[in-house]
Amino acid sequence: MKHYIRSIIFTKTPLNRKFRFKDEFQIYPLNLEKAPNSKNTNHFPLIIEYCYDDSDVPSIEEFNTSGVNEWISTSTAQINKLIKITNLLSIVTNYRFFFYRNPETFWAVPLPEERNERDSKTTKSFWAASMYYYPEITANSKINGLTENKTDIISLIPHKIYYWYEPVESKNKFIDFPEKIETIIEKYFALKDYDLQVADSCIFQISNGIELFSKMKSLSFFSIVSGIETLVNFEFRNEKYEYLCHDCKSLKSSSRKCEKCGSPIWGVTAKYRDFLFKYISDDPNAKRFYNDIYNIRSKITHTDYLINGENYLNWNFTDETNKINLRHLQALQLARRSFVYWILKK
Repeated sequence: MKHYIRSIIFTKTPLNRKFRFKDEFQIYPLNLEKAPNSKNTNHFPLIIEYCYDDSDVPSIEEFNTSGVNEWISTSTAQINKLIKITNLLSIVTNYRFFFYRNPETFWAVPLPEERNERDSKTTKSFWAASMYYYPEITANSKINGLTENKTDIISLIPHKIYYWYEPVESKNKFIDFPEKIETIIEKYFALKDYDLQVADSCIFQISNGIELFSKMKSLSFFSIVSGIETLVNFEFRNEKYEYLCHDCKSLKSSSRKCEKCGSPIWGVTAKYRDFLFKYISDDPNAKRFYNDIYNIRSKITHTDYLINGENYLNWNFTDETNKINLRHLQALQLARRSFVYWILKK
């Protein structure tokens, strides 16, 4: 049996139209009268309605009261489905969809709607929580199915240019989707067993990269490329290796060999390039671009390299700084295209 719920999620680019995927979920602009909003926010609230099935509800018996166990079980199913949808939308579109999954408490000061309303002599910090709440939120969450509304359908951009055309989030534009969005989501929900596990791992790692994009750039870059590598390993999972030593994993034979000496190798970089040649492009310029992305990833993983010296404040912006920042964004878009084109060929 399916159950439906309405919730509030956020984006960093405003949504002004709706998108619906069958009877599974829909998103549309915030239109609840009592729900709070602010003209100064950069976390734009929007409505999501979605369903979960009885089979999604885990059996939990960790607590002494059956009512608590049932509430935790239902909440777990709801949150897991919300994680699935928001992470998926974040990967197959150019926009981060999120909610406050792990609310934190911290010191904060109130920010008025108008700057002249703030009085530095009387303003002081208070203990706050990262939570979106208003008294009517529980009642507003109860629905029996996806509701009808008259909002226009979201703009769809031709697929071939979508991940290249203005992929940077901004409060000065509105969210749009690639024209093949329904096919992409349909193919994702059709995945089963190990295919689904691989897809979810890839989505999770790229989502982490997006979440950390401006906070921890080096870790973000690593996580983004790791998402691609998850698909690469799945693509070449049937390649055969024979170990010379099972402890150190040195190779006796392999389907891949060093071009210079002929010794058996894992071919990690070669498999990464072969995957991108197959799903993205095999143009010679693309090969140089793929190598550059992977080299940055390897420097972060294996050396002391950090993007723009991010461990300390650094105001020395150079052409190299701009180049690395651009590569970071290009790596993200490469990961998005990798997942989308991989799943479209499933």
